[in-house]
This record gives sequence, structure tokens and C-alpha cells, in this order.
Amino acid sequence: MGRTVRTYRDAVRIEETRWKAFRRTLRPSQRERFDRIFDYARGFADAGTMMVTPRIIEVVLLSAILEMLGELDEIKGRVQVLEEEIEERTP
Repeated sequence: MGRTVRTYRDAVRIEETRWKAFRRTLRPSQRERFDRIFDYARGFADAGTMMVTPRIIEVVLLSAILEMLGELDEIKGRVQVLEEEIEERTP
């Protein structure tokens, strides 16, 4: 019989467990950020499933980077709108 490939979600859960001791040493605010990384990874499950890799942490980190870049783009857009409003109001 062939070997069964673990699901992406299972692999993320296993990787998160592997980092448990590291997480425990973080301050509470840092733990929240750490947890968000794995939340982001779960949010990219469809794409992550397509990536067959023995190093799931690469997919986890790339998912987090993609999510953070999206948030950064949103913030940049909001700042640009605010800057334009300020320029319009200044004589």
C-alpha cells in the first residue's frame, strides 16, 4: 500500500504544535501575533493544499507574508486617501 499524504490542515496543526515551546516564551501580545501567523496559514488552505512540500513551515510563513502584504496595501490606500483629503483642505 502507498503512503497517505497528510492534509494541509493537519500539517499546519502539527507545525504549530512543534513551535509550542517557542510560543510559550513569548509575551502575551507576541503570542497573539504568533497565533495570527497560523491563522493566516489556515486561511490559505486551498492554496496550501496544492503545495506538496515536506517543509510546511515554508507555506505557513508565505501565507502570513501574503496576508500581511494585503493588510499593508490596505493601510497604504487609507493613508493615501487621508493625505489627499489633507491636501484638499490646506490652502
